Amino acid sequence: MNVDHIHNLDQRLSDESDPLKSMAGANTLTMALWVPSERISMHLIDVPSAPERKWSALIPWMLEDRVLQPVETMHFVINRRSGHNQLQVIAVSHEDMQQWQRVAHNAGVAVNLMVPDFLALPYESGRITIGWRNGLLLVRSGPETGFAAKPNLGWALIDSLLAASNISPRLSISLPDETLVPDHLRDLADINNTSIDWQFVDMPIGFNLLTGKFKTAPSSTYSKGWLPAVGLAALAIGLLVVYLQISSNTLSINVQALEKQSLSSYSRLFRGRAPEVAQLIGSAEQRLTTLRKQKAAIGTGSMAALVAIEDLMTACNCDLRSLSADAKGIRLEIDNGAKLKAKMLSIPGYQIALTQLPDGGPESVLLVVRPNAEAIK
Repeated sequence: MNVDHIHNLDQRLSDESDPLKSMAGANTLTMALWVPSERISMHLIDVPSAPERKWSALIPWMLEDRVLQPVETMHFVINRRSGHNQLQVIAVSHEDMQQWQRVAHNAGVAVNLMVPDFLALPYESGRITIGWRNGLLLVRSGPETGFAAKPNLGWALIDSLLAASNISPRLSISLPDETLVPDHLRDLADINNTSIDWQFVDMPIGFNLLTGKFKTAPSSTYSKGWLPAVGLAALAIGLLVVYLQISSNTLSINVQALEKQSLSSYSRLFRGRAPEVAQLIGSAEQRLTTLRKQKAAIGTGSMAALVAIEDLMTACNCDLRSLSADAKGIRLEIDNGAKLKAKMLSIPGYQIALTQLPDGGPESVLLVVRPNAEAIK
């Protein structure tokens, strides 16, 4: 976010005598501005008993005796509710608000935030922070309380703050000349000559004088800035559609060329009338379906069991007497099964049982292979 003090905008004023520079609206910069705190008054009032929707009309008359100008010429901002059931209200004249907006407009700046400049000072509990701006003291005495005043009045107000405190707060003072600090305050103060860098100080969140009729209107520059991006996006989408159309046409041409090449190769290999491409595609799809079914059949039931015992039966020098198979597994009656008896019969996923055949010799065995219960599921 771009930030600066309203007093620094005179360096950005556009030269209206130059028609190219006077087109400020073409290069409007959105900024947040610090505004002079001496033109602002801050008040605490009891929370009105009326509904909140009526506060904006009621509060000006509650402050009629406190402000020095007619309330109809003042702009009031309800900032926050304090812990003592009070409202903090900021008052600034319409004339000042209009003047600040005019200065910003002439400098080619669209303002989205206006904040009293005493809030640019750092805050720490139990400490009053004092700064300097163009011959004025800036004072911050709380999270959202402070003021700006000429030195004589400012030091007197600081003395009153110290006198009203139960525990005397420390002072942090940043002035270009240490002799400006009254002698009786120097023992309480940490003094330096640091100046405020208005462009790099963090703006407080939720504090903004631009409310009501001074609320910032949506920036037309912002929407204009998006027009080129929207145009480029539309152009990119159009180019993508054209590219896809060209790619689709190219692919269709390549497919047709491959069809002609396939038919030409078929005619050279086989006699008779060449079949239609649709017939070749249908025949290929039917063949693929058959192969998929065969693969599925080999991987289930008794066929899967036969495939599983392939390694087990390799080089066993056995004589197969009979084989029966069903969904539960396979049964093999085997002669000369001495080598099977000597092996560790184990196949992952299957149960294997090897028993002696009652009607054969000592090397005649019955081999039963069944899938595990988990494999069946």
